Order: sequence, then C-alpha cells, then structure tokens
Amino acid sequence: MSPVSRGRKPAKRPKNRRSRLPRPPLDVARVERWPKLLHGPIELSGCVVQGRVDQDLVVLAATLTAGNRSVGVEVVVNGREVDVIELHPEPEDALAVLRGGFEVTEAPLSPEEFRSQVEAALIVRADSAAWIRERIPDLLKLGRDPRPDLPERAAQLGRWLGLPDYDPLPRIPSADPLPLVLPPPAPVTGLWLAVALAEPDDAIWRRLEVRSDVTLAGLHRILAAAFDRDEREYHRFETAYGGFSVDAQSCEGDRFDDEVTLGQVVSSPGHRFVYEAESWRHWIRVERRVSLPEAPSCLDGERAAPPPECEDERSYEMLLEALRDPDGEENEELLEELGGFGFDPEWFDREVVNERLARPS
Repeated sequence: MSPVSRGRKPAKRPKNRRSRLPRPPLDVARVERWPKLLHGPIELSGCVVQGRVDQDLVVLAATLTAGNRSVGVEVVVNGREVDVIELHPEPEDALAVLRGGFEVTEAPLSPEEFRSQVEAALIVRADSAAWIRERIPDLLKLGRDPRPDLPERAAQLGRWLGLPDYDPLPRIPSADPLPLVLPPPAPVTGLWLAVALAEPDDAIWRRLEVRSDVTLAGLHRILAAAFDRDEREYHRFETAYGGFSVDAQSCEGDRFDDEVTLGQVVSSPGHRFVYEAESWRHWIRVERRVSLPEAPSCLDGERAAPPPECEDERSYEMLLEALRDPDGEENEELLEELGGFGFDPEWFDREVVNERLARPS
C-alpha cells in the first residue's frame, strides 16, 4: 500500500534532485507572437552594421533584452529603406547574416546610432508605401506582397526601440545612411596595390608600392603620377566604408579623402575598392603586405594611360581607331582633338613613372 493510500503525504524530493523540464525553444516564426516575447524596458546591445563590399545593402543587427530574455533582431536595409525584419531566438544568429562565405565589412554602432538608422530606414519604407497607395493603388492589386507582415513587424520593432509613430507628412529624406564606422589606424606597413582601368579591353595597369598610412588624398596624387594625369582633376574613392572625395559637400554621403588612411579602408590582401578620376574608373586591389617603403614606387605595369583629351572609353576607342590609319582624312583631326600625336598606347616605362612619383607635390 502506498503512503498516500495510508493517509500519509509522500516525502518531498530534495530541491537539488527535482527534475526540470527543458525550456521549449523560443518561437519567433509568427509576427503576432512578437509582442509576447519581451516585456518591460528594452536594453540594446551588440549593435553592428554589416555590409557586402561593392553592394548597396547593409544589415543592422542587435540584441534586444528585457528581463531574462534576449532575442536577436536583423534589419536589412536595401538602398535607403527597410526590406526585411527578422527576429532570431539565438541573438548571435542575427549577427551572422552576411558572414557565410562572403567578404563582409562590419563595424560597431552605439544604441543611439542603431535606433537612428532603423528609424530613418523605416520612414523611407513607410513613405514609399504611402506614395504607392495614393498615386498608383492599382499596383497593389497586380500581385501578392512578398512581405505582407512587414508593416506589423516594423510597428512592433518601433515600439521596442521607443521610436515615435509614423507621421505620413510630405518630407525629403534628411538622414543619410550611416557610413560604416572606420576602424582605428592599424600598425603602419607597406602595401602592394594592383591598379587597373576598368574599361579598355587591353588592360592598362600599374603595380604600386605604398605606405598604409597614406591618406586617400595622398593616394590620389600617387595615382595621378602613375597614370600621368593632372592631380587637380575630380576624383572619388568608393570603398566598403562609403565614398571619399575632395569635395564631400557635392557628393551626398561622402567624407573627405584627407581624413582617412588607406590602411583604414583596406587591410588584407584581396581587399578591393574603386578609384574614379574624371570619367575613368579604376579597380584597386591589395596584393600583399610588405616591409615599410621609404617612398611610393611603381614596380610594374603595362600600356600608356589614355591622354587627358580622352574623356571616356568611347573617345579612347575613337583614338585607337584613328591611330590605325593616321593618314586618313578625318583621322588627322581626331588625333589632334584627342591628344593622339606622339601617343603610343603600348608605351610604358617604369623609370619614367618613378621619376614622376619622386617629384614634390
């Protein structure tokens, strides 16, 4: 007969021996469950921005904590507007969205920066949706919205972050996407750079040895000498950390190129970025780290850069065509107009390039 049947209570099991049922995994699959996940003041931590090199897409990721529960939030910003909002039961999963086999740049954000960027992207998305509903409502009938619950997700995220309600007023977007935060300067080293014009089929390239602590403004002067161009011409760098130019005010979102070093925007062999001089685009790739050079130098290269009179690829192709028949009636005028007299597209002399590099700026 059991103790219970004899009228006695069973002895209590010691606390440290009580069985504990495992907590069921946190279910964040359906947006209607989200309000029940976190209660009380929300603490933001682990805020980062991630970006794919050469792509206009970033992920804002953070950990949201209330009481003893934490979730990861992933906000995909495509262009200027929110495209995807996801929650992750494991916060670290939100921080690994873009890392799977891709070259990703990542930088920390303060909680205030995270809130500001999420709010700006949510406003752009809501403005776009309001404009479509007002101007072309029939567009909504043409197909099913691939993310019909995005407004509800956006509203819940806004409540968690303490953002104001959306105000559908006509506006001009005032918040530029936050540029990726530049890392602090690393120890100075030497870098080999492979620089090539993007356009001509016959590669025009230089291999340069430079210091990693040269500013991008200084790198522009080196590139102008390497490709025999006027260093006063318009130029701009497109990096994983945003754009840098001499006239940041005329290029929305750019920063000044004399306020950042080469080693802050590229750090490892294989990293690439773009240099634009007038209408010519150049690909720049870090080939290797080397010992610190005393001065910039040209190690190798092929072919002459297009003359300054050739403003784009089309004019350069016209020049090459004219050089094949310089005595043609129309070609003589083209050669004069496009700087073709005395120009040899196959010419390259490393010593001459180094003489230009050695001249004081």
